[in-house]
Amino acid sequence: MQIMKSTRKIFLAGAALGVGAALVPGLAVVEATPEASPTPMPSPTPTPSPAALDLARSMRRFDPKLSDAQIHAIAQGIEQGYGFGAALNAHGTVLHNGDAPVPQFAVRP
Repeated sequence: MQIMKSTRKIFLAGAALGVGAALVPGLAVVEATPEASPTPMPSPTPTPSPAALDLARSMRRFDPKLSDAQIHAIAQGIEQGYGFGAALNAHGTVLHNGDAPVPQFAVRP
């Protein structure tokens, strides 16, 4: 089994295929009827983790007038940020101090 290293190429190929299929005049367009579609259920907002709530509560040091609803909204944003981090680092790779590139300086005459 070969694992593809770049998903950017796959994404761009899929996007190009979708745009190309939309431009083909011979394809039939399927119209959805409003009666046939079920009513969408609103997705419940996930509760933020205790760590996100604690971090959001620490914002009261900067603005003591923050309400509980505002703290909860901040915590949801922090939790969303945790999700972005997990998506960017899917394998959980940890970088150590020695992993940084070494800057090289040169003097040009």
